Formats: sequence, structure tokens, C-alpha cells
Amino acid sequence: MAKTPQQRRLPISQAMTELGAAGESSRYGLDRDEFLPELRGSRGMRKYREMGDNDPVIGALLYAIQMMLRAVPFRPEAADDSDEAKELAEFTEDVFDHMDHSWDDFLSRALSFIQYGFSYFECVYKRRPDGFVGVRKLASRPQSTLHSWAYDDANELIGMVQSVPGSSKTVTIPLAKSLHFRTTTQTDSPSGRSALRSAYRAYYMATNIENIEAIAIERELNGLPLVRMPAEYMVADSGPMKTFRDEMTRIARDVKQGEQSYLAIPSDYYPNEDGSLSNNRMVEFELIASQGSRAIDTDVPIKRYRQDMARTVLADFIMLGQSDKGSFALSKSKADLFLRALEGHAEMIAGVLNRQLMPRLWALNGFNPDLMPTIVPGAVAPADLTELGDYIKALASSGYTILDEETETVLREAADLPTDGMGSDPDMMGMGVPDETAEGGQ
Repeated sequence: MAKTPQQRRLPISQAMTELGAAGESSRYGLDRDEFLPELRGSRGMRKYREMGDNDPVIGALLYAIQMMLRAVPFRPEAADDSDEAKELAEFTEDVFDHMDHSWDDFLSRALSFIQYGFSYFECVYKRRPDGFVGVRKLASRPQSTLHSWAYDDANELIGMVQSVPGSSKTVTIPLAKSLHFRTTTQTDSPSGRSALRSAYRAYYMATNIENIEAIAIERELNGLPLVRMPAEYMVADSGPMKTFRDEMTRIARDVKQGEQSYLAIPSDYYPNEDGSLSNNRMVEFELIASQGSRAIDTDVPIKRYRQDMARTVLADFIMLGQSDKGSFALSKSKADLFLRALEGHAEMIAGVLNRQLMPRLWALNGFNPDLMPTIVPGAVAPADLTELGDYIKALASSGYTILDEETETVLREAADLPTDGMGSDPDMMGMGVPDETAEGGQ
């Protein structure tokens, strides 16, 4: 009986060889997945910066994301309960506390991957006073300085080629001494995917409508300037006629009402066949009024597009108060979804630190890898104490008594209560929940 393709055994060499490739072409060291030319490479970096700096909704969203994630604590969690593991966790925390820059500065720069799709850092180490190797700084390499991505013969990413600012030189920063944050690895693109990518069309449409609206206001919603002049003025290539035509064109282009607005044109009339003057002036200026009879409220599409921008980063709940629609329950569920997304970003940052920075730091110091701590992010938003209290009441009513110190620690931290000396008084255990089995219980 012939074997099926699933039953045939592959040679071990073929089983261990990668044949395909993730993503699209990385020819010339640049990612080619983006189908809009204006969003590729350095042009895309400039466009995403423009979106963040110019649009109030996108700017507010990026600011909110930055501030909320910069407030998240990142702490090293010991590998086990041994004293040595706890000492190494304290060592890791001390390394981060004694960099040339603050942890907040690093986190602020790292979070730029949300706007641009990726962020890249060069790890610079130092010898500590205790003789161990620490981190001197995590030096940001701005997205605007990206020249290309460096690949090896197997098409594996090996580093970032940076254009040295103020010079025509380039330098390759190897991935082996870097931190590489990116929003997604869907196509294995080193450039990631900007969180603003899906908002680009809404930004483009809203910006164009605002520009048209501003032009209409400047024209006082009256229409288009019209200048009439003799035909020989229109075709003149040089001389006074061309000079006059160019000046009238400039006036028509720049005309608007203001304190010092005026317009001066010749008052000559066309002559009749007998030499007398007609009633038709040689040069005339007027405004052609719009013939449209339907008023268009430009505020409606602008609000729609701005809501689309917020929706792309799951933050459309901030637009709920701008109309008479929407409920508190709806806003809360949308806000919870947004916070979940932020937790995902925090977990991604911790994951990069755990996979890229910590193993290198451990190898440089020759520490036991089994005792390497894990960087763990804290909560993005404080716990809802009302909901937590209701949950504890439900547990108490079911007869469950909270007695373990670890659970009490979590509850105290959630309520921002002190944990020092906790557990010293046995009567205080249980968070005040009565134990029916205890002596004197009801």
C-alpha cells in the first residue's frame, strides 16, 4: 500500500532547512509590503509624523497612549523563591535605575513604535562599581535615520543600517546588540505597521475637506474671481501687456477681504467703429457666485472621519460625548477594550526586554540562566474598587474566607494600601471577611 504524503518521512536535513520566506520582497534592504508610495520608507516616517503633529485627534490619542503606558511600572520578577534569585532580581532593578537616562525616557522613546511601526535601540554597556556589567544606556536610533535593513545570505535580519545625522555616511547597528520593538510581526517586516496606517485615508479626507472649508471661508463662500481683458493681453509673450496680465492674475489669485484690501484696474472703454467709446470696459473684474442651491455642512464628514481615526486604535469612546447618542455602559466597554489593547503593548515591550536584553546581560556577567528574572509590566489602569468589593462580598456570602497572604497582597496593592507588616496579626487576616468555622463565628 502506497504511503500518503503525510506518512512519508522527510530526510532530517530537509526537515531542518527553511525553504520559504515570510513577507514580501526585502530587496535593497527596504520593506516593499506597503502599496502606497507615500507611506514607504522615509516618506512614510514623515507622513506619520505629520499626522501625529497636525491632527488634534491623532495627537490626543498618541499623547493619551504615551502617558498611560509611561505610568505602567515594569519590575523584574525573581525566577524562584531562593535568596540568590531574589538578589539577581534586585540587581536587575538596580541596573535599570543606574542608566545614564531614566527608565521613563527610555519608555517614552520606545513607545514611538506605535506611531511609526517600529523603534530601534542600541544597547551600550558599562562596568559597574561592583565589577559586574550593567547597561550604560539604551540609545534610541530614530526612525527618520533608517537607511535600510541589513540581511544575511539566508534573508535573515541582522541589523539596521542608519544614516549618520549630518553626514553622508551610514553605520550598521547589529541586531545582536540592539532592542527592536514593532507593532506586529504578521509579515515579518522589520518596519512593523504603524497604528496610524488604517487612519491614513480618514486623515487624508478630513484634511482635504478642512482645506476646502478654509478656502471657502476665505473667499467668503462667494465663488471664483473672474478677470476679463483684451485677447491680445492674454497671448502676449512679453512687454507691458504680459506684465499687466501677470499682475491681474496675481491679484485674482490673492484677492480677499481685509482691512487694506483694494483692487485698481484701468477704466478704459472699447472704441466703436466711428471712434466713439462704447459701454464695455477693456478690463473687468468680478466674483462668480456659486450656483449651488444646497448648503453642505462640512462639520458632519469631518466628525465622521475623525471618529474613524479614533476607531482604528480602539479609542472611539472619546468621541461619544460629542452627540446625544451613546451610553455609559457603551463607553465603559469601549474604554475597557482600549485598555486591553494598551496592556498588549505593555506585554510586547516586556517580551522584547525578556528575549533580547536580559539574556545578553546574563551572558555578559556569566550568571546562571535558570535564575534570570522576568520583566513583568504592571496594570495599565487602576482596579475598579467598587467591582472588586462586590466580588469579595460575593465570595464572603458563599462562605469563602481569604486567608492566604499572597491574595491579601494583591488586594491591598489594588486598593493602593500598604503591605508592610502584613500578616503579623492573625486576627487581621481574611480582609475582614468572617469565617463561620472560626471560634466565635456567627
